[in-house]
Amino acid sequence: MAEGALSGIKVIELGEMVSAPFCAKLFADYGADVVKVEPPGGDVARQWGPFPDDQKDPEKSGLFHFLNTNKRGVRLDVATSEGRDRFLALIEDADVLIENQAPARMHELGLDWAALSAVNPDLVMISITPFGQTGPYADWKSYDLNAYHLTGASSRYCGRPGEAPLEHGTFAADFFGAVSGAAWGLAATLGRDNSAGGQQVDVSSAEAIAASFVGGQNIGGYAQDGKFDKRTGVGMPLAAPASIVPCKDGHVWMLALEPGQWNGLREVMGDPEWMQLEMFQDMFVRGENADLIYSMVEEWSAEHGKMEIMERCQAAGCPITAVFTVREAAEHPHLRERGYVIELENDRLGRYRSLGAPFKLSQTPGGPERAAPRLGEHDDEVLADLSTPSRGEGPSGDTGKLPLEGLRVANFGWVWAGPVTGQTLGFLGADVLKIESHARIDMTRTLPPFAGGERDPNRSLSNNACWAGNGSVSLNLKKPEARQLALELIAQSDVVVENFGPGVMERLGLGYEELKRVKPDIIMFSMPAAGLYGPLKDVRTYGLSLTSTTGLDSLVGYAEGDIVPVENAFSDPFNGIFGAFAILTAVAHHKRTGQGQQIDFSQQEAVMQMVGPAFMDYALNGRVAGPKNNQHPLNVAAPHGVFPCAGDDRWISLVVMTDSDWGALVEAMDSPDWATAPGYATMAGRLADIDALHERIAAWTAGFDDRTLSQRLQDAGVAAAPVLTVADLLEDPHYKARETFIEVDHPLGYRETIYGAYVKLGRSRPDVRPGPWIGQDNDRVFKGLLGLDEARYQALKDDEVIH
Repeated sequence: MAEGALSGIKVIELGEMVSAPFCAKLFADYGADVVKVEPPGGDVARQWGPFPDDQKDPEKSGLFHFLNTNKRGVRLDVATSEGRDRFLALIEDADVLIENQAPARMHELGLDWAALSAVNPDLVMISITPFGQTGPYADWKSYDLNAYHLTGASSRYCGRPGEAPLEHGTFAADFFGAVSGAAWGLAATLGRDNSAGGQQVDVSSAEAIAASFVGGQNIGGYAQDGKFDKRTGVGMPLAAPASIVPCKDGHVWMLALEPGQWNGLREVMGDPEWMQLEMFQDMFVRGENADLIYSMVEEWSAEHGKMEIMERCQAAGCPITAVFTVREAAEHPHLRERGYVIELENDRLGRYRSLGAPFKLSQTPGGPERAAPRLGEHDDEVLADLSTPSRGEGPSGDTGKLPLEGLRVANFGWVWAGPVTGQTLGFLGADVLKIESHARIDMTRTLPPFAGGERDPNRSLSNNACWAGNGSVSLNLKKPEARQLALELIAQSDVVVENFGPGVMERLGLGYEELKRVKPDIIMFSMPAAGLYGPLKDVRTYGLSLTSTTGLDSLVGYAEGDIVPVENAFSDPFNGIFGAFAILTAVAHHKRTGQGQQIDFSQQEAVMQMVGPAFMDYALNGRVAGPKNNQHPLNVAAPHGVFPCAGDDRWISLVVMTDSDWGALVEAMDSPDWATAPGYATMAGRLADIDALHERIAAWTAGFDDRTLSQRLQDAGVAAAPVLTVADLLEDPHYKARETFIEVDHPLGYRETIYGAYVKLGRSRPDVRPGPWIGQDNDRVFKGLLGLDEARYQALKDDEVIH
């Protein structure tokens, strides 16, 4: 394999299924030496498929092959003394361990942080679990579905009122946790000099989503006003058109918010008389008349194909996109030109297609080059000549320093994704400076609710949460003097972040070639919707609808053809955190070589990694997945869903992965006759009758309080958890114990609730402060860092250059 950005980093993976393997894959695909440790029977994902022609073979599982590229693989039974000693010998020489075992299991095996850090004090241990290492639910039996529905995301953003809240039709929580672990874990690895050694990185997949996706735009308002929203089944219920609508051959994300976008849609639809009404220039007035708007729009869309609608609307300046199926995404000319869909060779699977690098580095591109290992393929190579590890004392106490202290970031990112990239780096110690201006107020600063009800761009509660970790300098980039000051700041920075469309930075005189002239080793991170080149590079989208171009939206809904929109941009915080990992791969390369580079981070390609399981079924079998309620994405578990409980809109998530789990559930239900039927004794039988099975379970759960039933089932050994609303998050005992949401004082004199460090570092404590007021760091940066004298500084403010 070619040398990658993470060359020289040694990683051990003790992971199964999705979260830890995907996190380790990200390290492996960008050059780290990753050794995957499997039990003698192999990773459970080897049994999940999808398999070619549905013929089960643990060496041909599509999910396993997607998640384990570029790794070496060994077998060890760490439950035996010999296996444990060999594992510890691997740990002694490692930089990173990535694992997703239950915390109690790691302690029982003698492989918890205390034991491993005594063998290797410099080890960074990335632990990714549904609920984390601490808190009341830490030892709950749980899976991806349980984690996702504990976040408030489904109750708030996906599903129709009166029907079950929905998860995306993939392992959304596992992927989100994996990306969070990769970003925070790589930072901890690169920052061991600052931290004086290694530390454990405690990732709760549920907490990461509850904080950065749900908490960011909901928790401050609820804490202040006691009000919260729930899912509506419509993309944006207050505006129109802003939802997924059917068309002649599928669905489109029909988004026309601003007047120019609405007028573009008018033009495409032939400018009918009803669209000419002046009041319809206001998207909120259209929202008040949504029934009319949607009936007329859908009457038109029913006569046109989705690709035609997308092409014509995009040309008219309207950000409407087709809802791509998995096949349409996989075969799209844009991804073909960008080389995103790749081919790999495996001696058992043959030549097969998979997804390529989620982002491209100009000097060290990254991506899969080698297929996943056979079970035990590298036993002799890796395990030979291992010595008995020595044991000492691990690092102790907080260091007082964060891993990325000393890194400076100029953040031109706007709205949500770019600021979250800055936030992630800022939480980890970097000095992140958001470049903004009163001349063009960032849209998220205009979002209500506002602190104390006072409408002010410095008082948006959601903005203060989503931008925490960023500083702010105010430069009106329309003025040449401001652009020169921006270049001077960049010359004093290590990283530049931007998420404009391709060409915007160049038109400002701030393109990569120009930046290299003032800072030859600069790292420039660009995250446009669909990358810096290719047929779709200029596509107009919002984060809300970006997912439609990945195939992910086609997997969300209650049944085939019944697609339901996710009502907020899950892609924005996901890509923001993912972007921080991308930047840190380049920082690792710079640390080793002194070389900067440009990062082409296509948000489309990063999000499409979550479609990997469905893509592999298409690649191996030609099957195109669709919505399937909350059932298991690969049809290997039953029951697997969300079921009603007593009370208004109360639900419980429930997962049975094995026949023994089913026996435990039957006993907890007091063994009703229907549940003891022979047909339900096996997984195959339950899967064959899953709709009827779910109906019977729903009839039983409906009589119970969600929390009481969750605890009862957990006590019986069944994976179950309540489905939380936004209102539940603040008082939930688990999130309270983990201090997920915190009260802070804003510099402008008001108190508010935001989310804190949603990943817990064992020895470094982020100092989380609310998002900045506009120009908060002007004095420090312009007078201190750039050395402007008082007269010059004042003149630039008077001229509204610094503004």
